[in-house]
Amino acid sequence: MKYIIIFFCFLGLITPLKASVQPDSLLQNIAQYKKQDTNRVNLLVDYCIANIFTGDKKALKFAKEAYDLARKLKFTSGETAALNCLGNFYYQQAIYDKAVVYYTQALRIAEKENNNNNIVIGKSNLASLYTRIGQQQKALKAFKEADTILLKMGAGLSQNRAAILTNMGAAYSSLGDHKQAVMYHQKVLNICEKLNISYGIALSRGNIGEELNSLGKYKEALVYLIPSVAISKENGFSKLLGSAYKNIGEAYFKLNQLNEAIKYLKNALQIAKKDNDQNTLLKINKTLLEAYEKQGDFKRAYQSTLDYIAVKDSVYGKEKEQIIADVSTKYETEKKEATIRNLNQKQKITELQSAQKNIYIYSIIGAFIAVVAIAYFLFSRYKIKQKNHLLQTKLVEAEKLLLAEKKVTESELKALKSQMNPHFIFNALNSIQEQFMYGDKLVANEQLSNFTYLTRQILDVSGKKSISLSTEIEILTKYLELEKMRFQQDFSYQIHVGEDLDDDYLKIPPMLIQPLVENSIKHGLMHKSGDKYLEIVFRLTDDEAYILCAITDNGIGRVASAQMKVNQQKHESFSTNAIAQRLELLNPTLSLKEIFNYTDLKDEQDLSIGTKVEMMIPVMFNK
Repeated sequence: MKYIIIFFCFLGLITPLKASVQPDSLLQNIAQYKKQDTNRVNLLVDYCIANIFTGDKKALKFAKEAYDLARKLKFTSGETAALNCLGNFYYQQAIYDKAVVYYTQALRIAEKENNNNNIVIGKSNLASLYTRIGQQQKALKAFKEADTILLKMGAGLSQNRAAILTNMGAAYSSLGDHKQAVMYHQKVLNICEKLNISYGIALSRGNIGEELNSLGKYKEALVYLIPSVAISKENGFSKLLGSAYKNIGEAYFKLNQLNEAIKYLKNALQIAKKDNDQNTLLKINKTLLEAYEKQGDFKRAYQSTLDYIAVKDSVYGKEKEQIIADVSTKYETEKKEATIRNLNQKQKITELQSAQKNIYIYSIIGAFIAVVAIAYFLFSRYKIKQKNHLLQTKLVEAEKLLLAEKKVTESELKALKSQMNPHFIFNALNSIQEQFMYGDKLVANEQLSNFTYLTRQILDVSGKKSISLSTEIEILTKYLELEKMRFQQDFSYQIHVGEDLDDDYLKIPPMLIQPLVENSIKHGLMHKSGDKYLEIVFRLTDDEAYILCAITDNGIGRVASAQMKVNQQKHESFSTNAIAQRLELLNPTLSLKEIFNYTDLKDEQDLSIGTKVEMMIPVMFNK
């Protein structure tokens, strides 16, 4: 993991490139100091800063207490610091939607107070978050704005500028510009060496080593990484050791020194688990399973794969839970507002009914006064009836709107909870099981190796809303190669991409095509004797608004397949239904019949020669 330095609170008091104070002594100071003043706010903030990388829940508790106390005391600097600490906690837990709220609040206060120090902190924190969520251009813009302010303040040679340059290097790295990243981390190393900041020296050396790994300069990377480990051990910088061990392990892996690689990766794994560093755990487990696979140790490779899946589910689970929580909260809020509107309308109706009674009584008395008064009464009564009718109509419409909004919300929640990847993995494992049952262990082991590689590809796209068309085609190719081994050399396939399609630029939802290909093989080709052929074609529609995917097979056809399933237990295909639901959400203007089109192919004698299914996928662009 590339370390991104988070600016915690006060640039004048905090040293982000130095080792932090011991947490035990800070806890003792907080326990002894009971007075509710600005000093207690600063003590609480200091503890949050010292424990920001540990995931300690006390840090969240103390940050909230510091924020409440600072607001009560009207201690603006303390309020800003506490908000940044709250943002830092959620940033480290990968709960980015909450982190950005607190960071933005802190920056607004700093800009209102015209506090350059805290403006630099706020912009740097937001830029670090943009880097983590893949918005590198926005991150670089914010970092450069913060750096410009620092230079105007005369802090060109300072640990705070070194921290910003470190983050800029990380942003360039995320954009794939590793040469630029090395240049910025080298600037950080020069500043830290001049200021004799050991922590910054160890950090920048580790970052340079990681960038050199990305450039394929593994031997040169070790020249920077090994001294970084030595400096970290000498000074007790345990937080840097996990990343350094991981990078050394990756370098040895690329140099094909597998035993050394596994040794360092295991050390990195222990530290990452202790620190609950989810992003680093993902990368370590992925490299470990590749190393074990390369050694032919498929048992450990499989275990590392399971660990990788568990960590990835944890990271993306938090994001999905947050999305679902936000949608649910929005629905509940709208429901409460609608209820309040209904109550207000009923109250108005009651008041109008009461007024109507009074008007009726007074109209009887007025009848004795004059014909004009009677006419006025009749006219008023007519107006009230019209108003009552209008209110009743609005009430009915409001109830219908509330019911419709509820159905839409439930549909969105159902779509968020659905995942297709477990269904595909289950079918792939069935294919491997068939090979073992045939008794050909050599083929079975080869297929297990293919499945391990394919599983890594699927894990890479798991949890993503969209992937490039080229990635989907690569996954389809690996899947078809896996299925091809089930046939006796009589199965072939082709995948064509139209010349008007840029498969690296256009994007589609992941794992959208595979279930349809699986149906063609399972229900069409599996029961056919002789040569079996499958063709997949991607092209743009004439209006360039949709990608048309056509899947054609020379199987037994839908009629014959239906006849074979007459005596079988009927079941509903989870994958096909899930595809339909996803495409209906993406195509709100199209009906299900327009999205899917099935064609039974026949020869001149009207005999079935296969099936063709076409699917309309809305065009998405890679941003």
